[in-house]
Amino acid sequence: MSVICKIDGKEFKDEKSLHLALRGYGLNKVKYYQKYFERRDLLTNELINFKSKEQYFNSDFNDKNNMKKWLKEQSLEKAQEYCKNILLKRKEEKNIIYSPSQIELRTIMSPSIIFYNKIFKNYYELCSNLGFKNKFIHPENIYNQFKNKFSLQDLVYIDTREQSWLKFNIPSEIKTLKFGDYTSNKDEKCYIERKSLNDFISTLSSKNIERFKNEINKAKKENAYLIVLVEETLSQALSFQYLPHISKKIKATPEFIFHNVRELIQGNDNLQFVFVDGREEMKRVIEAIFCSDGFYNKIDLQLLYDLKLL
Repeated sequence: MSVICKIDGKEFKDEKSLHLALRGYGLNKVKYYQKYFERRDLLTNELINFKSKEQYFNSDFNDKNNMKKWLKEQSLEKAQEYCKNILLKRKEEKNIIYSPSQIELRTIMSPSIIFYNKIFKNYYELCSNLGFKNKFIHPENIYNQFKNKFSLQDLVYIDTREQSWLKFNIPSEIKTLKFGDYTSNKDEKCYIERKSLNDFISTLSSKNIERFKNEINKAKKENAYLIVLVEETLSQALSFQYLPHISKKIKATPEFIFHNVRELIQGNDNLQFVFVDGREEMKRVIEAIFCSDGFYNKIDLQLLYDLKLL
């Protein structure tokens, strides 16, 4: 589709041709869009930072802190309308079916489910009214299901390929699992795949994502539920390029990796990701999931973890 240059009205066959020609006008993409398609942060009135055209035209703020401050300054009705429009816009532009999860909302320019619950009382009821399907129930409907502990009769199964495996306070058995790294005799339909942050990034990269999709599909055919547990907080993972323990050889950006995460979450009803604060937390969370009497697939586990209920 042809595009018209805002500088002199010249027509170009496509955006790529226009972008290549900008040097001849003494501009780059950033300066061109900020000058001729000016967008400003609703809180600070500063120009919106340009990272990509899609990001630029879909951003009302330069960071989430500005968005949170702005929302707090608005009337309840205006805050509700703004937040509702975020969901509607995402539904229409991304053609998504399910209510966005905690991870999805925390990885885009949006308030989290926790904030939605504050201003709407029930996020899932709102989403249902907006035409989304709900995978999960409201966290208030979870009582003590994630407070249960292993008994002496319980057993954890660990995949033979798992390296540096976690040690629990109950017996474990090493055997070949069809998928994942851990399961338990309490619920052999629940499989947990443990990931360091480096492993997680590698798995969601262009090179390896198809292999991971195949694993998800294998689990789906076996009516199994796969939980990817990442040994890092979500906040840290979202800025992994600045972490000293992340390989400098990694070329992928957090934006690309979490775009893939969001697509996988929307495309698979047998999959969740959970980001936890370190190895000891991972052991505790695995036990809580296996002992939850099957509630792991009824609740947004990242939301539950963020609420300190998991």
